[in-house]
Amino acid sequence: MTWRHPSIAARLTAGLGVVALVVFSTAGWLLQRALESELVDADQMKLAGKVSVVLHFIDEANRSGDRAALFHHLDDLRIGHDGLHIWLVNEGGDTIYGASSTTGTTVAPRPAPGVRADVTEAALPSASLWPAGRLRVAIESGPRDELLRSHLATLVLICALGVGSTVLLSWVAIGRCLRPVSQLSAEASDITPSSMGRRLTVPPEGAELTGLVRAFNQALDRLEDAYAQLQAFNANVAHELRTPLASLVTGTQVTLSSPRSREDLREVLMSNLEELQLLNALVNDMLFLSRADRGDRAEGLEDVALGSEADKAIRYCDALLQEAGVAAERSGDATAVCNPPLVLRALVNLLTNAIRHSRAGDTIQVLIEPDHGLVALSVLNPGIEIPAPVRAQMFDRFYRADSSRSRGQAGHGLGLAIVAAVARMHGGTVFVERIGQANRVGLTLPAGDTPSSVDPVEGVAVVGTAPVMPLPNSTARPARSL
Repeated sequence: MTWRHPSIAARLTAGLGVVALVVFSTAGWLLQRALESELVDADQMKLAGKVSVVLHFIDEANRSGDRAALFHHLDDLRIGHDGLHIWLVNEGGDTIYGASSTTGTTVAPRPAPGVRADVTEAALPSASLWPAGRLRVAIESGPRDELLRSHLATLVLICALGVGSTVLLSWVAIGRCLRPVSQLSAEASDITPSSMGRRLTVPPEGAELTGLVRAFNQALDRLEDAYAQLQAFNANVAHELRTPLASLVTGTQVTLSSPRSREDLREVLMSNLEELQLLNALVNDMLFLSRADRGDRAEGLEDVALGSEADKAIRYCDALLQEAGVAAERSGDATAVCNPPLVLRALVNLLTNAIRHSRAGDTIQVLIEPDHGLVALSVLNPGIEIPAPVRAQMFDRFYRADSSRSRGQAGHGLGLAIVAAVARMHGGTVFVERIGQANRVGLTLPAGDTPSSVDPVEGVAVVGTAPVMPLPNSTARPARSL
């Protein structure tokens, strides 16, 4: 049998029941103690009064010398006073007088066994009627004890009724108070992937659940966005994989359909190898983005002169620059704490993206600017202003603003997504802005503690035919199209 954790209503009801039990029990105990104290004080006062009266009768008897009159007065004193015992005892311990209001007979100078009583004593004044002795007066406490027991039983009954009523009323009241929670739970259970756009009803402002419901709705908004991105991601991955796989399958089938020469087979294998390299690059990029989404941080951090990395990136893209007829130059320098291969990869993606959107004769600038404990690393290229909807999505995976571009021209659409991932892995951000007649796209990195070891170079165009350097999980193909 599986144990079920009690509900909030049950726990609140049980808690209030315990509180009510403690309160009623404490109040009943205090009332019982107060009543007992009052009754004991009253019996003590009554006992003291009886002693005074008896001593008064003894004084009168001493003056008159009439012992019989004293005993008569003592007998009268016992009339109407249930549980009253009076003893006159001489120095030898013999009882001179002893009587009880219950039996009226001479009794031993102490209450009978099993009889509870309050006893007080006083010295007898010396007189000719008897030698010096003791006066002992007792009042039975049985009636008082019986009253206290009756009172205690009444308090227990009242306490039980109070606790039971509190539990019952609390259960009803808590059920009504938690009804909005039950309604919200019912609404939440009705939300399915097919009705992802539904949201919980927000309670009136000031209600305790308002903040929780709003936070839940915001979580649903993020979940819906993530779900939509996942669907788009799956569709894009399928689309990106379908074309090269179809090419591989078709080319292989055509090759196998008839005898081929060694050169023809070599050409087919080279074509297949190119497609497989593209698939490998796509898979590696997707794995890199997946690690970044899981919150992986960049490792192997060191103080890096970004000017040197920017020069490497420009040399890496030299072939693309010459093909497009575009020049590139670096402006500024600074030291950042980063992983050099990752930053170089991000820079190459930014440059290839800018090259695709520049016209022949344009000059692309790689800007390195310190910014309040950070370093802004960006690429500035002339061109038309990027529309706001494109700015909002240009760092998303597989996003292409111009869907008419061919796959070969546009790449996989992961270039700027990788730039955003590199920025996140270093604790930075990405940005895009319009400056004059140019668009500036880049990322921020944490600034280094030591000054750059490379002298700043302002406005120097970097050209040349340096060999292309391999990048981690990257290719020299254009990153994406905006």
